[in-house]
Amino acid sequence: MRKLSLVCLTMAALWVAGCQKTDLNPQPTPTATLNADVATCTPDVITFDNVAAGTRPTSITSTGGVAVGVESQNPHYAYDREAIVFRSSPTVSSSEDTDLGSPNAAYGGVGIGYGGGPGAYANTTPLGNILVLHNFFSYDPNTEPNDDDFTENETPGTIGFNFSSPITATSITVIDVEYAYNSEHEYGYVKLYASKGGAQIGGQYNFSDAGPNGVEVVSLGNTPGVRYIEVTIGGSMGIDNLRFCRPAGHCTLTQGYWKNHSWPVQSLTLGGTTYTRTQLLAILNTPVRGNGLVALAYQLIAAKLNLANGSDGSVISADLAAADAMFVGKNMAADPLPSVPTSQTSTLTARLDDYNNGVIGPGHCDN
Repeated sequence: MRKLSLVCLTMAALWVAGCQKTDLNPQPTPTATLNADVATCTPDVITFDNVAAGTRPTSITSTGGVAVGVESQNPHYAYDREAIVFRSSPTVSSSEDTDLGSPNAAYGGVGIGYGGGPGAYANTTPLGNILVLHNFFSYDPNTEPNDDDFTENETPGTIGFNFSSPITATSITVIDVEYAYNSEHEYGYVKLYASKGGAQIGGQYNFSDAGPNGVEVVSLGNTPGVRYIEVTIGGSMGIDNLRFCRPAGHCTLTQGYWKNHSWPVQSLTLGGTTYTRTQLLAILNTPVRGNGLVALAYQLIAAKLNLANGSDGSVISADLAAADAMFVGKNMAADPLPSVPTSQTSTLTARLDDYNNGVIGPGHCDN
């Protein structure tokens, strides 16, 4: 919630009296229904609950195991990663931002604001972690995630989600969008694209004036063929639960395939460390020689590439988290490589190998 000066309040009041931005008006809920290609796809969602508050993500993994690139831009600053994960429940990341808490106090939660109480935008459910654009000027991102503010006359910020293969965009949840309250004139909307920098698909999906701590699920029209989703943020607010539908049963490929073919992404993270395609290929071409980390890396890299290619990874979601944990604090680009006995990684290696070979999960591709 922006802390307005008297001057800003006066200017805002004059602005409201004189005109209205057409893109601030709520857009009618699209009436699109599931068509044949959408009806056969698998529902999925990005929740931000699988990363810690304070994380400034460049990628996020959906609950179904799909790796999605995250890009953020805040015109107030010039950092590489400007979106930050904010904890909205059970406690809030910053006591200054209780209007981002969930659920609202009217429903036994920590959220403060009349918009979250009874009504169309009632804040009734704990959202857990959400994503905001961080206020670098006033808050250290390493100690206190906090959302930034924008006036209606400033260039808004954006958060983009880059999918490696087409999905069907379903909905997104937004919290604390305040247009009329205190003349804050906050606004936001979503646009869908065939690819980053490509053609826009469909119209603009505007956020409603939910009021302080109010929550809205914004329909994205069950729009197929989407590979890039751009969220425009013109105020202090958060986003969560980006729901989409991906092609059902996309098959998997082995690490041997990925060593010799093009990739859907050019980098991956192992244990929170990002590696380039060149570095990952070097790992895939390193003999195991009793090093369990190398054996596990073969299968983890292949599994993450399969997920980025659209495969359903729900059957190995726990295995992926456990495998990633094995690489925390270990630099797989170092010389010599860190090493653990294969006995410590063999169970996870076998599980991911089964997934990549189609023994479990959606099945192996006929390549």
